[in-house]
Amino acid sequence: MIDHKELEEYRSACAARDRASLAYRRKEAYLQRLRKLQEKEIENQEQAAINQLEDSAHLDVLEYVEECKMRRRLSLVYRANEKRRHREWERLKKEEEREQLHRSTKLVSLDRKYVELAKQKERACIALDALRHAGCSFNVNPFAALLDEL
Repeated sequence: MIDHKELEEYRSACAARDRASLAYRRKEAYLQRLRKLQEKEIENQEQAAINQLEDSAHLDVLEYVEECKMRRRLSLVYRANEKRRHREWERLKKEEEREQLHRSTKLVSLDRKYVELAKQKERACIALDALRHAGCSFNVNPFAALLDEL
């Protein structure tokens, strides 16, 4: 038979073993919580690093988009300036052509006028020569006879 003392020793040994087991499980649970907390902290740090990289990438994309918009804006401004300059150049060119046409037309009309005057002068010289050779003289006043009668 089992002695009461042995039974109490057994019970106390079981209680001590249970307490030790409970303490061990508590320590293990505490260590697991610490490991989970450490893993969670590491995971949070990694996620923060990833978020920071994503934010940086997003900011880089936004900067690139703004840079593209600025380049496009500058390109549009440059093209508008070039178009304006080209229109001004075409306007000046047309004006110059118009002035040149005006000068040329004026000079052609002056040439025609002087050619016509030269032809008239030549005809007049020919007519005078013809009258001289015909024995006519312009030195005589045709109204001289009328003037003498008065």
